[in-house]
Amino acid sequence: MSKTFTITVIQNVAKHRPEGYLEEVLSSGTVEGDKVTLTDEAYRILVAKYRALVKPGVGTELKALLSKVGITASHTCSCNTKAEIMNRQGIAWCEKNVETICDWLQEEATKRKLPFVRLAGKALIHMAIRRAKKGTNK
Repeated sequence: MSKTFTITVIQNVAKHRPEGYLEEVLSSGTVEGDKVTLTDEAYRILVAKYRALVKPGVGTELKALLSKVGITASHTCSCNTKAEIMNRQGIAWCEKNVETICDWLQEEATKRKLPFVRLAGKALIHMAIRRAKKGTNK
């Protein structure tokens, strides 16, 4: 078995990984055009090496919480971009901007025709902030 990723995806992940990540991924796999294929073993080694070095941000934590109830990012939504903004801006920014983040959640829920309860949205955001402070996304 193997896993295939576009180079663009790997470059985006590399922004949140230590120096040398991109080069190691590319050298660990087979590059064909704009895709990189990794064997399952190479993938497991890279995950074990680099995931432990990255402390998840609030955006990553919020995505993990939402995924537990079946809400995941799609190629047509801005979820990944918003999560990156939250991660980049940091915990303090997220704490000051809970209303803005909640607006983002409500906007996406409306687009997907999902029910939205603002109090629940804020609770998820606060939980994501707590988890990011602890450095865990379990």
